[in-house]
Amino acid sequence: MNVKLSDGAVRVRVVRSELDTLLSSRAITLEVALPRNHCLRVNVRPAATGGWSLESDPTGLWIAIPRADLEALSQSLPSREGLEHAFELTNGASLQVSFEVDVKGRSE
Repeated sequence: MNVKLSDGAVRVRVVRSELDTLLSSRAITLEVALPRNHCLRVNVRPAATGGWSLESDPTGLWIAIPRADLEALSQSLPSREGLEHAFELTNGASLQVSFEVDVKGRSE
């Protein structure tokens, strides 16, 4: 999994095997080691019920994507199109979360 953070946006890009993990009802996690024994985690999991959700704290991000959306994305592959969801922030701004599958043929 690759994660790109930019102003107002988070982009998650996975390979097909990681999408398959999500479709089997398991989460995927990226852990980035930081100085002083800290770690930044990004966890993506399928949501069996409900819609998209985004939680955060100083140690990372937890993203839930509806399983039905993941299944529809899987059926559309290979496609450059991914999934997107906007989260409203308390300051009135929004954060766009994108989820994409790398279709360039990488399998890991």
